[in-house]
Amino acid sequence: MRTTELTRRSLLLSGAAFGISMLASCSTTEPSSKNTPSAPTPSKQADHSSQPQGDLYGADVYNTQEVADELVHIDENVQSLDGKPKRVLITGSTAGAGQLAAAYLLKRGHAVVAHARNPQRAADVRRDLPGLEEVVTGDLRHLDETRALAEQINALGEFDVIVHNAGEYRLSDPEILNANSLSPYLLTALVTPPKQLSYLSPNQHQSGGLRLDEIRSGGGISYPDSKLHMAMIGIAVARLRPESQVNVVNPGWIPTMMALQDGPYSRDDLRAGYMTQVWLAEGIEPGSDITGTYLFHQKIDSRVNDLVHDEDAQDQLLAAYAEQTGVTLS
Repeated sequence: MRTTELTRRSLLLSGAAFGISMLASCSTTEPSSKNTPSAPTPSKQADHSSQPQGDLYGADVYNTQEVADELVHIDENVQSLDGKPKRVLITGSTAGAGQLAAAYLLKRGHAVVAHARNPQRAADVRRDLPGLEEVVTGDLRHLDETRALAEQINALGEFDVIVHNAGEYRLSDPEILNANSLSPYLLTALVTPPKQLSYLSPNQHQSGGLRLDEIRSGGGISYPDSKLHMAMIGIAVARLRPESQVNVVNPGWIPTMMALQDGPYSRDDLRAGYMTQVWLAEGIEPGSDITGTYLFHQKIDSRVNDLVHDEDAQDQLLAAYAEQTGVTLS
């Protein structure tokens, strides 16, 4: 199927469509704790039984028309890389910026592993990006699934690049804590370290707080808090693992299903929103070997919460994570 198969529907999405964000759907299920699992551990065997939703690229189902059109552009215009391909894992890569980065790197000839939160979304991305090496599954709102996801990833062998793209929005505070803060920490700590790591953290992180008591209790945090934590994890990992190239990327508030939950439209450039991740992953252009920075559109961004580069605050955050999860980042 091509562009002619993609249908443009009203931007006034139904409640069901709103529930399907770029990376996750809302849930009434309470998030799991380290002691009381709330969801079954997913099988390590691939589940191919689900059928993909909607037309190719899921316009108005799990992607906006703009994202679907950009996926068509990538498929029709991006050329293979004249160089050594890399092995790349992108979390939350069944829609939005994550899927766009995965599609671009795949067309360039890299080996790409996608991540889906459940078998249905895995079916969507297998249909949309048939050249994927593999799709791993796990709902990051549930920490037992996150731990199982780390096992799936390690079973596939080492990666050159891991992009921590997954993120939830407009869910309960405990779900936000699990999906956007504790899960990226667990994946960083439990997965074999790659040569390069990127963490996505939009500028909403500037109004976030450390929230150490909430992390230890599992009580929940806000979206800005979680994006601050994501940025702090990235900069802390750059310090603790100097052998790896590690950066934090602000993709902007781009026109994905996630952004549409806040109103008719977002204001940032869609293509620029995923190309910094691609630029870093390929590492072939001048300046792309940078590390330990907060980036916006391939440039260092000084608009950053002071806590991001505060080493004492980073250590306090990592200690709270270790206390809550029983896993220490090395």
